[in-house]
Amino acid sequence: MIDLTGSRKLVLLVCLLIAAILAAGCTAAARKPETNTNRNPVAQENKQAQKLAREATRVEGVKSAYVVVSGNMAVVGLDINKGIESTETNRIKSEVGRRLKNADRQINDVRVSTDADTVTRIRKISEGISQGRPLTDFTKQLNEIVRRIAPTKE
Repeated sequence: MIDLTGSRKLVLLVCLLIAAILAAGCTAAARKPETNTNRNPVAQENKQAQKLAREATRVEGVKSAYVVVSGNMAVVGLDINKGIESTETNRIKSEVGRRLKNADRQINDVRVSTDADTVTRIRKISEGISQGRPLTDFTKQLNEIVRRIAPTKE
């Protein structure tokens, strides 16, 4: 005669193992993906840039500001009020640099420009990043801008 108790135990063991695998697989599939902006460097730098732009517009004489953040550097384009003399423009640039460094301790290099063409280029880069394009799409342009702008003095 054939002993079925050993094979029944084996079949039961295999069935339990399959049930456990299926149960584990179903719960893993039901998890939702995380939507944490801290893991998205583009979103984080864009949020950081918007905060810094708001801070820059608080400086007297600044009409609008556009900021691009790359690592620990902020590249800033300022649209300032008309009729401001160059000495006042330099004061505004220095004040913006100081405020941005104080507003965000990660930023230790601030480059500020009031040149209309450069401000337009910074604005376009900022807008592109706001639309979800990565900073790497603008690396060549940003490097050229940074080369032309000296760091702000405090």
